Order: sequence, then C-alpha cells, then structure tokens
Amino acid sequence: MKAIYNKVKRLRPNIEHIYTDENSCYDVVFEEMKIPEPHTMTKAETHLVESSNSSIRDNLARFNRKTKRFSKCIKALTYAIKLFIYRAIVLIAIFVLYSLHGGVPM
Repeated sequence: MKAIYNKVKRLRPNIEHIYTDENSCYDVVFEEMKIPEPHTMTKAETHLVESSNSSIRDNLARFNRKTKRFSKCIKALTYAIKLFIYRAIVLIAIFVLYSLHGGVPM
C-alpha cells in the first residue's frame, strides 16, 4: 500500500485530501503508514471511479465462457474490444477533466 501511495504522490505531489469508500481498514492503514493528508470515507467522492470499475468488470464478462455474454464470433469480439477501449479512454478523459476542475462538475 505504501508503494502505491508513494507512486501516486510522485505523479501528483499536490494531493490535499484522500477520499475512499467506507471500508474501516483505510483508517487503520493510513494511520500505520503515517499518511499526512486528511482522509474522508464517503461514497459521494468515489462514485465515478466505482462506476468505471463496475463497467470494466461487466464488459470483461464477455471473455468468460461461463457467462451469457460470451462472444463466439471473432468480429463481435473485435468490436467489443474496440468499444471497451474507446469507452475507457472517454471515462479517463472525463475523470481527468473532473479532477483538474477540483472535483467540481463541469
């Protein structure tokens, strides 16, 4: 966990606040690691990331034969991969713009 924090801190040295979901382990870990930034556990500030993660899991189901969404046609798989990547790029762009505006809706 400390390695991830250090990597993020190098990339974004101006972190002012950390938001996480409401998992109680974060308080313990952040205290043990002596993380200096204020920490708030809330769903309001994490919904965009959680939504993206959910979409990724949903779209990756297509590559698991045990699901109803399995594609046997190579053309359908190719389109699914392209759509998945395009959507991921758009979501990342939205997240970056949202972050650059200080978390304020544009």
